[in-house]
Amino acid sequence: MSLGRALDRASLALCDLGGWLLLALAGLVNVEIGLRYLLGGSTLVADEYGGYLFVWLTLLGFGHALRSGQFLRVEAALERFGPRLRVACAALGAAVGLGVAAITTHACYGTVALSLRFNTLSIQPSATPLWLPQAIMSLTFGWLCILYLDTLVRSLRELFGRRS
Repeated sequence: MSLGRALDRASLALCDLGGWLLLALAGLVNVEIGLRYLLGGSTLVADEYGGYLFVWLTLLGFGHALRSGQFLRVEAALERFGPRLRVACAALGAAVGLGVAAITTHACYGTVALSLRFNTLSIQPSATPLWLPQAIMSLTFGWLCILYLDTLVRSLRELFGRRS
């Protein structure tokens, strides 16, 4: 199996995981609504964990969106360019995306490291160690770095005449 195909499959699997998290989010919200309506109580964690799940499922979908060409593209401009300029734009976009994803990965890792160092807990009743929900950010932006690097290499190979 080629590297590109493996990256595509892994991105799709992560997107599918995001779909399962969306299902869990819907379940959590419905349980909270049911408890409040029927029993006048609360799970006390639905708001906090609902936020975590929403961010996670969004970030898990980024890789598939990038690999399928649906991530941050301006089609109206690209369709006016010739094939070579489109490939050059793809390379430039991948380089910029790689830079932003790398900086974001580093910043998120720093946040996780600080949360671990100071044993930071959420202020919610669950007192969740914050490194747990924060770790997914470092992982998903790190994954985006890998995907952008692959896109950059393939675009440069195509731009300079070598098949990817």
